[in-house]
Amino acid sequence: MPQPIPAFVADDLARLGMEVEPVTLEKLAEYLDELYKANERFNLTAIRDLDTAWRRHIIDSLTILPGLDDLPEHARVIDVGSGGGLPGIPLAISRPDLNVWLLESTGKKANFLKECAATLGLGNVNVINDRAEKVGHDKNHRQQYDAAVCRAVGPMAELLEYTMPLLKVGGRLLAMKGPKAEQELEVAADALTILGAGGVEVSEAYPEGFELNTVIVTVFKADATPKGYPRLPGVPHQTPLGVKA
Repeated sequence: MPQPIPAFVADDLARLGMEVEPVTLEKLAEYLDELYKANERFNLTAIRDLDTAWRRHIIDSLTILPGLDDLPEHARVIDVGSGGGLPGIPLAISRPDLNVWLLESTGKKANFLKECAATLGLGNVNVINDRAEKVGHDKNHRQQYDAAVCRAVGPMAELLEYTMPLLKVGGRLLAMKGPKAEQELEVAADALTILGAGGVEVSEAYPEGFELNTVIVTVFKADATPKGYPRLPGVPHQTPLGVKA
């Protein structure tokens, strides 16, 4: 049985303007339980405290939900660099009408994601065990997604090259970032232009009174990504677009 849901969870979500059904909270608790069972075998999270896990893993992930509000039923969302399933699995649990793909290059983590989705009965979740640089050229995935989400993937100039080729024109990237997001966007100016980005918005994930300082960077895709991008595996990390050595 999963651990009891901390009392503050419903209050925090209400302060964020979210009404989450009890059955959804129970499923989120089951996910955390599966995450920590697997964490005993290999490293998925360094957070050990349950309260902190709810705040940093679940509630933090759900701050992306407002950016997906207008997506229609069966819209395609891809979580790039999903790791232990964050933010993708909490989003898939909370929006079962969306089709969510979890992209993870590490085999052990991808296997966990598949097992977790099966255990939780998440029929709207698919797992891709591959590198974003390769998937971005696969016709089944290139420019096929309405939204891409990610956190802790890397600086903006790098993660834009992983995500923008996957988005349809008119789609959007929702990147969970820290307080240096604005500086990262300045460095990523060339990458935004090259990869087909349009408007960019930076919004605080939390109102005043929360200790977390997550911001959501939303990048809208205005034009098709040139066929040469993403570049070969490893190159976006080693030589981010527009970033001088």
